[in-house]
Amino acid sequence: MLYDDTIILLFAKAPIAGSVNTRLIPDIGVEKATDLQENLIHQRLSMLTEAQVCDVVLMCTPDTQHDCFTECRQKYEVTLSVQSGSDLGWRMYNAAKEVLQSYQHCILIGTDAPALDEELIEQAIEVLHADTEVVIVPAEDGGYVLLGMQHAHTFLFEDIDWGSAAVMQQSRKKLETNNISFRELATCWDVDRLEDYQRYLAM
Repeated sequence: MLYDDTIILLFAKAPIAGSVNTRLIPDIGVEKATDLQENLIHQRLSMLTEAQVCDVVLMCTPDTQHDCFTECRQKYEVTLSVQSGSDLGWRMYNAAKEVLQSYQHCILIGTDAPALDEELIEQAIEVLHADTEVVIVPAEDGGYVLLGMQHAHTFLFEDIDWGSAAVMQQSRKKLETNNISFRELATCWDVDRLEDYQRYLAM
């Protein structure tokens, strides 16, 4: 591993029909939306494990028992853990707080940003090693696709309109208000709309 003091938490929903990529279902249908989720999970884990950048944990919801997760554990030799919390913010906070007891740096990512590559992830880790407290990769839609930190600041995970175009701006304001040093890297796209799905298919 390049960075034995850093861990990546990959947050993933089980590819259960009708519960994933719901914004895309009207355009591509339930079956393709479900297949997309499974493909994205495998694509992310394949990239991360081949890169050997740092330890990786697959943060699963609703549990670790789905066939896709079982296959991932066997194929990529990745650790599985269950997401715990009342909403996305608290699930991320709880996971980050726990792993930062054993690691100096923690990177949180989701499965829906296939353009978030090894180079950008390594750049984020280097920012944290340069003593910047928080690093973020903004998303084109106003959210973010990567959040890295040295400490799990509660304020970063509460009172955020998750899934909205305001996430990045709200997070930025909280960091500035609390005088936390942070750096934003190059904006990245995620798979949220039909045009994003078409961009993904063209990769």
